[in-house]
Amino acid sequence: MKNFFSLILILCCLALLSCQNKTVQLLNKKWDCVQVDNIVSPGTKFLSAQDSTNAIQLQTMLHTLSWTFKDNWQYACSIGSRITVQGSYQLTGDDGKTLILTSQSGNNINRYQINRLTENELVLSGHAANTNLVMHFRANQ
Repeated sequence: MKNFFSLILILCCLALLSCQNKTVQLLNKKWDCVQVDNIVSPGTKFLSAQDSTNAIQLQTMLHTLSWTFKDNWQYACSIGSRITVQGSYQLTGDDGKTLILTSQSGNNINRYQINRLTENELVLSGHAANTNLVMHFRANQ
């Protein structure tokens, strides 16, 4: 009976690892940002024309954002062709759908929930500046 429970435990661990490996396989590529939702919290009123301009500039900058994930658990974040942040990533959670990015300096740790991950689409949600940011990425071909 003890061997039976040990076998069940091993099978559960293997199932979890295989799910995470599938996530890693799908994630390992360059992803280009194509849409960002909730840059400004719903119901927020701009205080000035400058606030509105800043939000538009942020939206434009985020559309030039790309993330590259490698199979050695490293990532790079680029704006245009310039790498702005590099570091390591890990997948956590029961389903392996929580993505944690730690910058090389260790000063910045970001946590995102993987809402959707296919061969060509990645949708992440995270909390930033009192809003629930949702970022949509397309695989760079």
